[in-house]
Amino acid sequence: MARLRARLRRWFRPPRKFRLTRDGKWFIGATLLLGFAAVNGGINLLFLMFGMMLSLLVANGLMAEACMRRLDVQRRLPHTLFAGAPFLMGIVVRNAKSRIATLSLEVEDLAAEGKPVDRRCFFLKIPAQRRQETAYRRTLPTRGIHRLTGLRLSTRFPFGLLRRSIDVESPVELLVYPALVPVADLALRAEVSSLGETQGALRARSGEFHGLRELRSGDDPRDVHWRTSARRGRLFVREFEEEAARSLVIVLETAVDEDGGPAFESAVSHAASLALLLLRRGLRVGLFAGGTFIPPHSENTPAIMRCLALVQATTPSLAPKPRLGSWHGPVLTVTPAPGRPCIELGAGRTLRRTA
Repeated sequence: MARLRARLRRWFRPPRKFRLTRDGKWFIGATLLLGFAAVNGGINLLFLMFGMMLSLLVANGLMAEACMRRLDVQRRLPHTLFAGAPFLMGIVVRNAKSRIATLSLEVEDLAAEGKPVDRRCFFLKIPAQRRQETAYRRTLPTRGIHRLTGLRLSTRFPFGLLRRSIDVESPVELLVYPALVPVADLALRAEVSSLGETQGALRARSGEFHGLRELRSGDDPRDVHWRTSARRGRLFVREFEEEAARSLVIVLETAVDEDGGPAFESAVSHAASLALLLLRRGLRVGLFAGGTFIPPHSENTPAIMRCLALVQATTPSLAPKPRLGSWHGPVLTVTPAPGRPCIELGAGRTLRRTA
C-alpha cells in the first residue's frame, strides 16, 4: 500500500498547469458545436465524428503526460557574470523513463514571483535513458545578486492543442559583477606609480628584505618569521622589496547625493575594471569600499569583484572613512562624478583619517 501511495504521489506531483492554445480553443469549439448538432439531429455520423474528436483530446492529454514524467533538470551556471555582458546558461535534461522518449520539450528559468525569463531552451527529442544539454543566451543589466526560483517544463506535444507545464523548485543565486569599461590608460598610469613613483624609496635591488606583516591566505609558510610570531602571538611573514613595490590599494568613495546613482555605478565599474586589469598584470591589488578593507594580494580577484558587486552608495554624512591601517603604499582613489569618475593617485598615509 505504501508503494502504491508513493507511486500515485510521483504521478500527480508536482501539480500540472494547463493552458489552451489558439488551435486548441478552435478545436474544442468545433467539438462542442459538432456535439450539439449530433444531439439535436440524432445523426449517427455526427456522433461518430464527435466521439473521434473527444478521443483526440484524451489522447493528447495522455501522450503529453507520458512525455513529461520522470525528467531530471539541472542548470550549468557560468563561472563569472558581468553586468551588461551576454552569457550562456546551460540546461541539462535527463529522461529517466525506460522506453518512452520525450518530444518537443521547452525549459524556462523562473525569476522572482514565478515569472519566466525572456529566454528558453527547446529540446526536440530526448530518447529514453539519455540526457541532452543546450543553453540560452541572456544578459543581466545590473550588478548584485539575481535570484532564480525554479524551472518550468512545458510541452505542446502531440497535436499542439494544449500547453502542459510543470514548475520544478530549483532556487539559485547569481552573483553579477560590475560592468567592465575600457581603462587601459588609467591602469598603465597606476601601474607605473605603483612600481615606485609614489613610494620613492631607494632600494638596493629586487628581493631585498623590506619588513614584516601578518600572514594572509596564499602566503608561503617558508617566509614565516618565527621569532616575531612567537613574541606577538600571531604569524608574521617577511615582505620583500619587489612584493611591496608592486602593491596597490583601490579606494572607492561611496558618498553620493540622492541623484548620484548613475555616477556611483560608473565609479564602481571603473574600480572593478582597474582592479581586474592590474591583477592580470601581476600586481598585488587591495580594495577599500563600503567600510570593507581587502589587503593587497595577487589572488584577490574573487574577493574584490564580490565586494564591488555588493557595495552600496551611502549619503555623505554616513559614508565610512578609509582606515588602511599601516598601509603607506600607492593608493588609487575613485570618486563618483557626473559623466566620468574622478581618479587620483596618491600615497596611503595621505588617506588615513579618523571617523
